[in-house]
Amino acid sequence: MKNPLHDWHSPIVSTYQNTIRQKIIGYDLIYNMMTDILRGHPVIDNTLVVGAGGGQELLTLGEAFPSSHFTAVDTSTIMRQTADQRIQQLDQDLHIDWYEDDVLSLRFHHPYDVTTCHLVLHFIKDLEQKRALLQKLATSLQNGGVLFISSINADMTDTICQQQLKYWRNSMYQNDISEEDWLRFEQSFGSTIYPIKLELLIDLLHEVGFTKIVPYFKSYLVDALVATKEEVNK
Repeated sequence: MKNPLHDWHSPIVSTYQNTIRQKIIGYDLIYNMMTDILRGHPVIDNTLVVGAGGGQELLTLGEAFPSSHFTAVDTSTIMRQTADQRIQQLDQDLHIDWYEDDVLSLRFHHPYDVTTCHLVLHFIKDLEQKRALLQKLATSLQNGGVLFISSINADMTDTICQQQLKYWRNSMYQNDISEEDWLRFEQSFGSTIYPIKLELLIDLLHEVGFTKIVPYFKSYLVDALVATKEEVNK
């Protein structure tokens, strides 16, 4: 799965954790609510984090579940370094296996209790590649395991989506995003950001083996879902 979105190896990505909060309204809630949901999950021994660069999932989950064994996947060395710096803020020494590679090329040696993939899917252009990633995420989980996924989801020809985009612009302006940055973001739709409708995402998740899919967060065109993999009756 080649990532066409941005040059994640550029030094500019070191500012990602600042700018992402200005752009994704309620960004931290995606992760804090995920942690709240997981507190009711019976087993969190092994966690796979896809798109781990920046370290938000590792920081949030590591603080809440320090005994979990984390597998972190990201293709960017700079983003990994950013994550390492942030994780050093924790008192605990987390058990993290890092892979700087395309997740589709990796072979995992055991199933995971939890898999996360936040704000990644909309950067993949081809629908079949989106499906392949979702299939990989499903395959990574044991039966009864859960996936947390968030992405920009929209039908950009829909008038309601266009109105939501205008509202989103106003919120970004309030968060000190410049008009130039907003225009760059708006123009990225169809060139580096490739959203699909939420209904299609849910259909794809069902298709690859998730039986229960529950939305738990929404901000303008960003949705976060928790999906449970089908349990096999013995």
